[in-house]
Amino acid sequence: MEKLRFDFKMRGASNGKTTILCLTSISTPDGRSFTVPDEYQPTSLHKELITSQVYGRVKNTLGKRNQFRKVRITLTENMKKAYLDEEGNLLFENVYLVEIPDKVAEISTTSTSEDTIKKLLKKVLESKEQTSEVKNLNKIAKDFMIEKFDEKTSNASQWIEQFEKECVRCVSGRNRKKIKILKFFLEKGSADWYTCMILKYSIESEWNTGKKHY
Repeated sequence: MEKLRFDFKMRGASNGKTTILCLTSISTPDGRSFTVPDEYQPTSLHKELITSQVYGRVKNTLGKRNQFRKVRITLTENMKKAYLDEEGNLLFENVYLVEIPDKVAEISTTSTSEDTIKKLLKKVLESKEQTSEVKNLNKIAKDFMIEKFDEKTSNASQWIEQFEKECVRCVSGRNRKKIKILKFFLEKGSADWYTCMILKYSIESEWNTGKKHY
């Protein structure tokens, strides 16, 4: 006896509240898939299909919205009359089912996969760049001939001037790099101040902006 693959999915009803089991598409043994029109998707309309034991198991399996299941069902004589014409073409309620082009599914799957891969690669590259930058800044900071600024430091203005001189000496004149290196020399209360300044003005702010509030 002939078998067809029936694709079921739990979908929201027109009222937006109820979830119903739907027959979304039917596939032939040669791999061709045909979509079921929206108005004919509720399984309650498929009187012959819902008498199948396989359907009963599908109904017991799916309970939440968007869950789906694809199963093969051997057609009874009544099911053949419901889903096939005299030439073996798929239909339902005297309406031929529209075939789903293979390329549409392939393009959709490929596009989704490529987008996911691109996003993952972007995250990996960004992570590597950030790690590399931190290592580079840490290396530069080690060359600075200056003590860390903490609560024991009495003259903040004098310390910041020394810090700027070290920035010039170590070829770190760019504002953004100055701001980033500064955090390696701050402890306790000054470290908290640094965090607040970054949140307020961002890492891209001008060096003089943060210096005024130091």
